Order: sequence, then structure tokens, then C-alpha cells
Amino acid sequence: MSALACYLHDLGHEVIGSDISYSFGFETELLKRNIKINSFDESNILPNYVYIIGNAYHLENVEVQKIVSNDYKYYYYHEFISTLPGVKIGVSGTHGKTTTATFIRQLLYDEKIAYIIGDGTGYASSDYKYLIYESCEYQDHFLSYRPDILVITNIDYDHPDYFKNIETTIKSFYKASMNAGSIICLSNSSFTIKKITSTYTLLLIDNTIIKIPIVGIHNIYNFVLAYYTLIKLGFTTSYITSKVHNLRLPKRRTEETKINSNIIIEDYAHHPTEIKELYNLLKIKYPNKRKIVLFQPHTYSRTIKFIDGFINSLSLFDLVYIDKVFTSKREPYNRTLENKISSLFKMFKKYKDFKYENIEDSIIILLGAGSIIKSFKEKYLIYEKE
Repeated sequence: MSALACYLHDLGHEVIGSDISYSFGFETELLKRNIKINSFDESNILPNYVYIIGNAYHLENVEVQKIVSNDYKYYYYHEFISTLPGVKIGVSGTHGKTTTATFIRQLLYDEKIAYIIGDGTGYASSDYKYLIYESCEYQDHFLSYRPDILVITNIDYDHPDYFKNIETTIKSFYKASMNAGSIICLSNSSFTIKKITSTYTLLLIDNTIIKIPIVGIHNIYNFVLAYYTLIKLGFTTSYITSKVHNLRLPKRRTEETKINSNIIIEDYAHHPTEIKELYNLLKIKYPNKRKIVLFQPHTYSRTIKFIDGFINSLSLFDLVYIDKVFTSKREPYNRTLENKISSLFKMFKKYKDFKYENIEDSIIILLGAGSIIKSFKEKYLIYEKE
């Protein structure tokens, strides 16, 4: 929603929004644009506006109640995205949407583009040609979209509160693909990895050696998907290789800060597959450093459903501390489930027992899609990010 607000602001619209007061770190770009953020209150709802409602909010919200009861014009987020103009590039997949969308927009940096990306990054040039956005499968919202190109990064089982199994997930991706003009996905023969170092990767794609400033197998897949998206748009390999120096990972994707002898990493990974891939990346980049994870599970349903996967992936690290499950409107706090998950993670330490002052020469990974990064910063006050 914050990325969409930035997109609309850049096109010259007056943009005002409401949210809970808790900060998740996605409001940076809003504040740069002086976009006002209100607390929820029915007095915020006035005539002569078009309202866009986040998918988490329904009639139990006072503002949604007033919008609906007064018959004001409104869309839900996924409904509104489907109305936007441009050559539409939707990036879908269980993992890697934000990174792949970010790589595409970085490679198209010199073109007339707009983008709405899940790390809160949004932008639009006034006469943009290409629109890049994330096409999320949760609750089948991506079935509303009609992209010219649909990128499918991968298909894994997630969101067990909505999808019954991997088969139902695959069926939804199939339906989404039928709504797209073209599909970009990978086969095993799409490219060859020539060399991976701690700071860059050499790839062979279309008989061209490309050096990218990115490591991690999952990030390499994301880049190759971005590469073939540009090829589909009509750009040449030489054009793409001239832009790879622009590549940077998005916010909270292996985002690093060095504090004395420690390296603090913020990462959004909240699924066992993502956690394992993060470990593999860090093993390449920092083979000799101790790796300590502070992990906040995201939703009860996901944590319980994939508990074996979480235990296996987290056990790869040297030391693991588990925080309480991040809860929200989607799954409110439940003491019984909290206690159950605590017992399932009994082989790990508790986050409340972590002491930063005892840690030296280590990598500290703040892991999860919830609030652990914010709570860590508030507790230790050891660094100030721009």
C-alpha cells in the first residue's frame, strides 16, 4: 500500500492514508514525499475521494464501514492494481517476488517506468511505459491481474491458512498464467553458473558471460528471470549487461550493517525454503564467521504446518533464538497456539534471553516478516540507519 501511495503521488495525485500507529519500516518513502499518515478514524473519510482499501481491512474497520455505507467510490488493493495502464510486468512466485521486481526495475532504470514493490518502494514517471508490480498469490488476489508478462519465480507451498496443499497452489498459478500475455519462468538449461565468489557471480547466458554483483543461488535465479524479462521486452543482451552494475538487493533482503566486529543482517525470510537459501548465501559470503539467528515466526498456521522445515533450516545456524509469533488481524494472538509453538521450538533458545553485549565477531541475523527488526533496534540502540 505504501508503494502504491508513492506511485500515485508521483503521478500528481493528492494522497492521504490511514494505518495503525505501529511502524513496520515501510513508511520511509512516504515521509520523503510528505504523504500524511492518519490513525484510523471515521472522520478521515470525506466525499470526493477515491478510496483504496488494503486487503487486510473489511467492514470491522470504522473507515471501511463509512466508505461502504456512504457508497463512496472504492477499490481493494488488488482490484485497483488491475486498472493501471502501461506494459504490465507482474512478478509472481512463492519466493523472490520483491527481489526479482527490484532487479527488473534496476535494469530498466533509464527507461520510462513505474513500479509498485513489496518493500515499500514505489515510483512513477509521468509518461511511463512499463509498470512493474508484485503479483501475490495470497487469497488468489493475483487472479485479478491481466499482466502483459507474468514472471513466475517458483511455486512452493505457503499460506496454509488459505491453500490446502501444493496442488491447490499450483492450480492458482495455472489460472494466473492463463490471464497473462506471456510467461517468464526458468528451466534447468536457461543458464550456467561459471563462478561464485563472496561478492559476485559469473553466469553464462545466451553464450554471454555476465558478471553480476550478487551472490546466493536464489538471487541468481531472480536475476536470470529479470534478464529474460528484458529480452522479452525487446532489449538486447548488451543493453542488459551495461546495467548490471545498478543491481542492489531490496530492503530487508540480506541487508547488512557492520557494528564493530559484528555484522547485523536484516532479512525478510519467513519460510523454511527462504531460511535455508539465506544460510547457503551466508556460508559462501562469510564461511568463517559464527552465525546467530534471532527469528520471529510469522503466523501460527504457517509455523505449525511447516514446523519440521523450520527446525531443519534453523538448525543449520550456529545459534538460534526464537521470538514470539508475529500476530496481526490476519491471525490474532492465541495463547494456546503460542505455547504450542514454543514447545515445538524447545531445542532453541528464547529471544528474550539474547544478550547483544556478549556477542563478538559474529553475524547476527534478524529474521522474519514481522517486527523483530524494530524491537531489536529499540532494545539495543546500537546503530542508526539512514
